[in-house]
This record gives sequence, C-alpha cells and structure tokens, in this order.
Amino acid sequence: MQNKKMKKFSLLVVFILMGIFLKAGSEDNSDSTRLWKLTGNSTLTFNQLHFSNWAEGGESSLSGSAWLNVKVTHEWKKFNSERNLILGLGVLRTQERDLRKTEDKIDYTSTFGYKAYNKWNYTTMVNFKSQFTNGYRYPDDSTLISTFMAPGYLTLSLGLQYKPSDNFSIFISPASGRFTFVLNEELANKGSFGVKPAVYSNDSVPVVLTPGEKFKPEFGINVNAQLKREIFTNVSIESRLILYNNYLDENIHNRWNIDMNWDALINFHINKFLSSNLRLNLLYDHDIKIKQYAEVDGQQVVVGEGPRLQFKESFGIGFNYKF
Repeated sequence: MQNKKMKKFSLLVVFILMGIFLKAGSEDNSDSTRLWKLTGNSTLTFNQLHFSNWAEGGESSLSGSAWLNVKVTHEWKKFNSERNLILGLGVLRTQERDLRKTEDKIDYTSTFGYKAYNKWNYTTMVNFKSQFTNGYRYPDDSTLISTFMAPGYLTLSLGLQYKPSDNFSIFISPASGRFTFVLNEELANKGSFGVKPAVYSNDSVPVVLTPGEKFKPEFGINVNAQLKREIFTNVSIESRLILYNNYLDENIHNRWNIDMNWDALINFHINKFLSSNLRLNLLYDHDIKIKQYAEVDGQQVVVGEGPRLQFKESFGIGFNYKF
C-alpha cells in the first residue's frame, strides 16, 4: 500500500513540474523585449539478446530505457531564468530473473538571475533530485535500499553565475542549503543516506526507542558547472559537475569533505531520429555508506562499510527526437 502511494505521489510531482513548463511555453510573447525558448530531446533505447541451443552458454534478455530532457529559458531586460527537467527510467528482464531497473532519475533545476556585470549574474538556484521506484541490492531483490524520496534532495542556493554563452556556465554559491529526505521509515531507521538512525533497546528482540530521522539539513558552498558542445562532426557532449561542501557537519573532520556528482552524456548522431549515446556518472557522497563484501566459506559476508567513489556507465542506441 505504501509503495502505491509513493508511486502516485511521484507521478503527481512529475505532472506538477511538467505543468510549470507548459505554463512557461504558453506565456504571451507580444513584448519584443521578452524571449521564451523551449528546447529538449527524448530518447528511447532497446537492447535484446536471444540464445537457442548456444553451446557457449548465455541468457536471453530484454532491456530498454527512456529519457526526457526539457529546458525552458526566459530573458527579459536584465532578468533571466532557466528551468530544466530530466527524467530517466530503464529496466532489464532476463530469462531467469524478473524485471529490474537499470536507470531511475528525477532531476529538476530552476534558476533566476539578474545581470550584475558583463557575463556575471546574481542568481538563485533550486534543485530537486529523487527517483521513481524502489531500488534493491541485486541479486537480492527483497532488501530495499532506496525508493521515491528516500533519498530525495532539495538544494537552495544564492550566488553568482558566470555564463559567457549558452554552451557553458559556472554557478558559485557560498550560501547554499541542502536538505536530504528519507521518508521511508525502514531506511530512516537504518540511517541511510546520512540521516540519524533509530535507537534500539538491548532486548533479545530489539525495539525502536527513538525512530530514525527522516530529514537532514546542511549548509555550505555549492558549485555547479555545465558544458555543452560539439566535439566532432555529429558527436556532442553535455556535462555537469556539482560540488558541495557542508560547513556545519557535526563531525569537524568531515567539514573538509567535498561531495561530487559528475554527469556526462556523449551523443553520436546517426541521423535525425537515430542516435547512440554513452552516459557516465561519477558520484562521491561522504554520507552514503557502501558495504564491502568478501566470500567466506562460500558465502558473501560484509567485511566493511564506508564512503566510496561510485561509478555508473551505460551505452545504447535507439530513437531520438529533438524539439
């Protein structure tokens, strides 16, 4: 029941965000000093494997992913704003295993700026990140490790943005609040994603004395750099680097840690509707603890836990539509 409610809530959030774009695109543009611009692209990729009497072995599988990237920009006199929504969902099914997700992303960014000097703007930035569905520690598909709004991240920043062109910008905010949400009680009690875990009794069957916190505030510096350009003919790259440092970490030694999130999308354009793409994601968050396993007597046993550099890569070919 809870999962159904979370899914309905996630769809409601998406519809609200899409409504913002539709409202922006329908604004009256009769004033020549105003400029609205709507751009974006959608991608649908598939991958299929089939084996029949194959001597070397193998497992038939079917996978696919769908991505939507929509951006609305607005300029009026010395004011400018930008709204960017990125949605992604990918699934995989094999002959022996049920459906599993391979991609899951909700990422919304909104900026509002006022011209300061030359290519510099006073800017406020709002960013929201989460995911659509449950995540599990595969091949274990019974242990929940993430779901919608667990985690969810909301970042509110005030600073300066340097934007010499539409293809490059860097935003620097010395006053940025980041709020981590873990609204799933099970994950909050475990202390997932940096929230305070639950306090249990020392009984043979532990009882929760104090539930885990579902909200964690941080305050620090936020740096957001974006690049978009054509590398070669019919080959382009879109990249974003986000750095965050928490001034007020309860552990003084952790105040030197910098969280990093780097995304890169390399597009290989085949024609107007076909393309292949390579997606890269490098992530480090000191508050996310990764379990390390080792095989002991034929079983996987946890031998350590701590922050680790996370990496994800995907490559696909499919249909692409720009607007």
